[in-house]
Amino acid sequence: MSELKELVIKEDDYRQYLKQRLRLTDPCMAEEVERVGFPFLFAAGSELLRSYILNETEFASSLPDRLRVPDRGYAWYMFSQSVKEILVDENRIVVKYELQDDYRLPFKRFYL
Repeated sequence: MSELKELVIKEDDYRQYLKQRLRLTDPCMAEEVERVGFPFLFAAGSELLRSYILNETEFASSLPDRLRVPDRGYAWYMFSQSVKEILVDENRIVVKYELQDDYRLPFKRFYL
């Protein structure tokens, strides 16, 4: 196992990512992005938030070749086994995680 790592996602950084990722040019849509808070995104299981977390932690690149599957749901399932602590408030998300040497595979009928 490796050491405990910490990812801190700040509200402003994530909003910039959303605006770029969604290619927002309409001011009304940009206002909608400004109104969505971290607690809601996390509780709702936002696919964009999960993608952002996986990209920022570089988790997928740490997996052995035999576990790499091009499915974000599968990657999130694997990453969730590394998470030790999560703090979510209006302005930031803190994820403490420890990469594992081995991961439990999901039931085959769900992902493989």
